[in-house]
Amino acid sequence: MEDDVDGWRIVERPGRLGSDRLRRVAEWDDTYGPGSWRLAWLVAGQYHDGNASLSLYEDAYFHLLRGSTEVLEALVSTARDVYVHDLSDTGSGLDYRRQDAPGHHLEDIAIRRCLVRLGLWFHGDRLVRLGGVDKDPDPGWLRSQLSPHRLPFHRPDLLIRPELTGWWLPGSVESFYQSNKFLLARAAEG
Repeated sequence: MEDDVDGWRIVERPGRLGSDRLRRVAEWDDTYGPGSWRLAWLVAGQYHDGNASLSLYEDAYFHLLRGSTEVLEALVSTARDVYVHDLSDTGSGLDYRRQDAPGHHLEDIAIRRCLVRLGLWFHGDRLVRLGGVDKDPDPGWLRSQLSPHRLPFHRPDLLIRPELTGWWLPGSVESFYQSNKFLLARAAEG
């Protein structure tokens, strides 16, 4: 991949960063220089920053919650809040930029933002963990419904093909987030 896009060179599709995030960022800083690389998501032929991908990620949850009374009712009646990795995830509230735990967490924030968009909020009594569904032999029905690696992406026409493979299902929200992500580096001036 050596195409240029508005002064940026397409380097790779890095896929999931996970616990390797800090090491990969340091590697990209060493290779390209701080501020000389970025992650961008390809949507409809254009490269966008993370805000575009998060809008679509969140819309998948909105589509689910607006379209499934069963899931929505189970969520708001069971949970007092949701988290992915650590109870501190709840401190992120509605802000995707607030990532205090070692791993990034998006689905909890997306769900909170969708509830606000729907004019609803939690009124249950449990903190519901969303993460670890793939490692839990019995994650429960609600957690399975809300897992980004299982939730079908509502705009399959926007998925970059071939999709990257990983612990997520093809056509899922997580597949969109990982498959459409590209590493771009500043193109050499010439």
